Amino acid sequence: MPKALITYYSRSGNTKKMAGHIKEGISSVENMEVALKKISETALDDLLSSDVIIIGCPTYFGVMTAEVKELMDKSVKYFGKLNGKIGGAFTSSGAIAGGNETTILSILQGFLIHGMIIQGVQKGGHYGPVAVGAPDEAAKKECINYGKLLGQLAVKMSK
Repeated sequence: MPKALITYYSRSGNTKKMAGHIKEGISSVENMEVALKKISETALDDLLSSDVIIIGCPTYFGVMTAEVKELMDKSVKYFGKLNGKIGGAFTSSGAIAGGNETTILSILQGFLIHGMIIQGVQKGGHYGPVAVGAPDEAAKKECINYGKLLGQLAVKMSK
């Protein structure tokens, strides 16, 4: 049974809400195990033991937060061992053009360097879910669909 890790940093609670919606989506996929953790509670071994790793954080200056960057920097310990795992990212910000795509891409770049698989999204945010402020109904739906998409890919790859 594939295992997904959703880990996040959230100062205001908006990114935490998004993480919960993504969990809802991935949990709806049959034969998926899901763990939801704050970034501060995520151990490096959690990355190694997961088939899907989804990281979210607010957008600060158009890139991932320091808390997420710290985990990414430490993940070099497992360089080569995350190859073939599925990666995903999501973010929240205070403005429509607040650097959302560059934040998601900064996380996805780290995953690509690890040799991870990135699933693009055809409908919605192509790189991953984005919320401006608190996630509205459209952002909630996008998060649920994103979780479902990555969960379905994990199950498909496990066969």
